[in-house]
Amino acid sequence: MADMKRSCSPGPNGVRSVMMFDKTFNLTDVHVTAAVYKNVTLLDSCTMEYSGFFGAFFLHGYSDFRVFTQFFQHIALEIADSPNPVLGSDEEKAMAFAFPDAGILTCNRHLHGNCVNYFTDKIGVHMAPK
Repeated sequence: MADMKRSCSPGPNGVRSVMMFDKTFNLTDVHVTAAVYKNVTLLDSCTMEYSGFFGAFFLHGYSDFRVFTQFFQHIALEIADSPNPVLGSDEEKAMAFAFPDAGILTCNRHLHGNCVNYFTDKIGVHMAPK
């Protein structure tokens, strides 16, 4: 948690990582939500990219607003002295509730999927695959 906090906080060179969250489905009756981030102290000399790491994992049986709010509030308390984190997810409303001052990004793949579902299910227009 300390490493994730350090990598996602503005460093002396201004570099910081986005803390991304995504929930997996169909593992069993238990879901796993994983945090991932780029460790800004480990630069790959071949690609010149920061190395990706797993952060916090959350095992949960339910996926409602209340459950996710508890998880995100726990993360918020752990990084409370880190100014204005930048977070990414698939439009998880509990994240904005727990991190009211954070910058929140939405994954491009999730945005595209949400648009396709909206146009197909709500409007009846079929979009070409990406």
